[in-house]
Amino acid sequence: MLEINKIHQGDCLDLMKDIPDKSVDLVITDPPYLMNYRSNRRVVKDKFKHIANDVDSEELLIRYFEECKRILKENSAIYCFCSWHKIDFFKKEIEKQFKIKNILVWNKNNHGSGDLKGSYAPKYEFIIFAHKGRALHKQKRIPDVINCAKIDSSKLTHPTEKPIELLKIFIKNNSEKEQIVFDGFAGTGSTLIASKELERKYYGIELDVEYVKVAQQRIKEVARNQKAIMQYLKDR
Repeated sequence: MLEINKIHQGDCLDLMKDIPDKSVDLVITDPPYLMNYRSNRRVVKDKFKHIANDVDSEELLIRYFEECKRILKENSAIYCFCSWHKIDFFKKEIEKQFKIKNILVWNKNNHGSGDLKGSYAPKYEFIIFAHKGRALHKQKRIPDVINCAKIDSSKLTHPTEKPIELLKIFIKNNSEKEQIVFDGFAGTGSTLIASKELERKYYGIELDVEYVKVAQQRIKEVARNQKAIMQYLKDR
């Protein structure tokens, strides 16, 4: 059985075999977008390499969504980030395993670069929200366009890093304290950090060794901060 509350280095399909059937309460995942992504912004481009498995990994994702269905409990939810470039593939494959309820729009409040003269400035990403069974919201219903500023490029630890506060919206909406959140493409651990800060348990898997090391350090920092806060409250 895969150790809980830890980021594991390796192939997600191999390691997911060690997660029991129907044991996970929520999946939040940011898989390869199938577009060989690398930011055109200089500060990011100079800092990060291309995403692993970001080209010709359709079969990987098909099997990944099958595994997500296997490990999820009944009446649970999955959130999957994706881009408009391959939205048809993601929608088709997720719909084979789950019931899609929304395609959420994350408005980043600051546009990217892209083709400066031939296209509109990109300002959003899609998040497919789907159910296994029926997953009721635990928080107040909000619109399907979510405004949340993206992370300043100078502070990124991963080229596609997602804001903690955005991830917390989904965690609070579809899980309770002590329940288990899973991310099979964990990057530098943002989903895991958001889960830890909200007192959820988690499984994280990431292929890239260097990103795993960064995630481990970030998680340790959160643990230190939580311990310091608890000590402060105890001493008051």
